This record gives sequence, C-alpha cells and structure tokens, in this order.
Amino acid sequence: MSRYSAVIVLAALSMSLAACKPKAPAPQPDAAASTAASSPESNAAGATPTKDSAPASQAQFDIEKVPVSKGALPPFPYLEYPAGINEEGRFTDKANFDSLYVVAGKQLRKVEGRVESHKFYLSDANLSEAEARRNYENLIAQMGGVKVNEAIPSELAPASSEAPAANDQKTRSDWSMSYDAYLVRKPDQLVWIVLMSSNSNIGTLVVAEQPFKQTVAFVTADAMQSQLASAGHVALYINFDTDKASIRPDGRPAVDEIIKLLEKDPSLKLTIEGHTDNVGDPAHNKVLSQQRADAVMGSLIAAGIAKERLNAVGLGDAKPVAANKDEEGRARNRRVELVKRT
Repeated sequence: MSRYSAVIVLAALSMSLAACKPKAPAPQPDAAASTAASSPESNAAGATPTKDSAPASQAQFDIEKVPVSKGALPPFPYLEYPAGINEEGRFTDKANFDSLYVVAGKQLRKVEGRVESHKFYLSDANLSEAEARRNYENLIAQMGGVKVNEAIPSELAPASSEAPAANDQKTRSDWSMSYDAYLVRKPDQLVWIVLMSSNSNIGTLVVAEQPFKQTVAFVTADAMQSQLASAGHVALYINFDTDKASIRPDGRPAVDEIIKLLEKDPSLKLTIEGHTDNVGDPAHNKVLSQQRADAVMGSLIAAGIAKERLNAVGLGDAKPVAANKDEEGRARNRRVELVKRT
C-alpha cells in the first residue's frame, strides 16, 4: 500500500502520539516516492494545492449513490481497541457534538455529530500494519461501510472559505500515514469512519451524524427568581473583556435579565459578588473581581435601579465552585453571583 499524507481535520486530534510515547521516527519517503510526487501526473501528498491548480469544477459527492447498509450497527463508537492494550496505550478523543471535515469523493465534506477517535501503537497490540488494517476493514465491511474517498486531504483545495487547507494550522499532518474514508449509510443515520495507519501506529475516527441540540440557554429573570427563592443565590456567567471589567456585548443579555428581575420585585435587594479563577496574582484577581461586580452594579443603577437595593463585593479566587485544575473548572469559577439580601 502506498503511503499518503494523512490529515485529520479535527482540532481535537491535535495530540501527537510521538509526543506521548517515544518511538523510532517513521521512515521518510524514499527517492522514488519523492520523484513521483513531483511529476506532473501525480499531485503529491505533500504538495500544497493552490487555488489556480484546483479543477474548475468537480462533481459533488452523491450520498444517494452509496447503498443503504443492511448490516447491524453495534453501539457507538462501533470499533473497539484490540485486546491487550491497556489504558496507558489508548489515545482517545471524543465529543458529544463536533464539526469536522472528511474526504468524500474528491472533496472535503463538513460533517457534524458525535465524534470519537482512537489511536494506538501496533507494537502494543502485537499486530502488523497489514493485520490491524485487515481487522478494521473487515469490521467496517460487516457494518456495510463503503470506501468513499477518491483523494486524500492534502490533495484538495478548500471547497469554501470555511474548509481548512491541507497546511492549515487546524489540521494535523502525518506524512507516513495512509488515509481511507468510509460511509455507513443507514435509512436514518450516516456514519463516517476514517482509517489511518503507518508502520508504527493506527488511528480511527468515527462520526455519527446528528443534528445540533441547543444545550445552553439564557438565564432568564424568572429562572433567577426561582433560584434565589430556593437557594438564596444564583451564579451568572457574564462575559467581560479579558483581564478587564468592561462588559462585552454578549454579556449584556444577562445584565438585562437582572434588570427585569429587580423591576419585577421592587422589594428585592441583592449583593453582587465577583469571582475569578486562581490564575495570576491573588491580589490582582481580588481587585478585578471587585471592578467587575461594580461594573454590573453600575449598569443596573444606570437602568434606574435604586442604589440602596444593591451592594457589590469582589472575592477574587477565595470561593471556587470547582477545581482550578483544568479550563472547565476555571471557567465555572469565573462568575458573578447574585446573593439575596434580607
């Protein structure tokens, strides 16, 4: 099998196996391959296509021409790691919903849905590249998967301004890996599977297409009122400019809902607490949190809320609601809390 430049068009796959576990470097393309890559008849895997070199028009990939699979689909992510690979040797990325590009026909196609990728070293599984590929190819065939790519990512110019170029920083290039994309077409489901391999490692990428579901909503005045009645406080995530106390335009809707809350209940008095994560100097964080609480209070007063009903205090990183060990936890700690005053 010839070697191609494999481009995983998914930011979540930016992880490099070589960085996780030292191995001998993959062999570089030999002179013959380099000569073939530079010949007019072959658009090389390593060549960066230009807009002018792209075909004037290409037939759109037609999903309807892919036969509907009658094979049974196992539970997501459909493909398991080989037996014998422990957790340390498993390199997994997944998301309940993500957007990425796969090659369909001779085009980069944007797909969205549930995503999971697996990578492992062949030596950890005691498999040759051919044996590992044959295992995966057989499983994909049993699911009714059809190979759909007629090119590899680095041969393709972006189909639109949104699509990444082969050398885009949002892509990951591995010059030694092959690239094969498959589609499992069910009556009510499209599943994309990308299989990549080299003489040292193998990777799979699975995307089960599904529509986006809104999971984030505005915190309304009614929701704030309910939370204050039951818990006495409510956490809000108001967007500020980085390391500043100026409220960003996308933070205004939350402030507007606080105004509605206070107008709805003229007897309600609130303390506005500013909170930060623990990144940086604690003294600076405390000052910043006070400034942000003051900014929110100032916006409420400017809207006609009586100053006597409000109080602002900055607590910095003193009262975290989550561990500050990762960005998810730090994001939860960067908040403004409304506390009901008696």
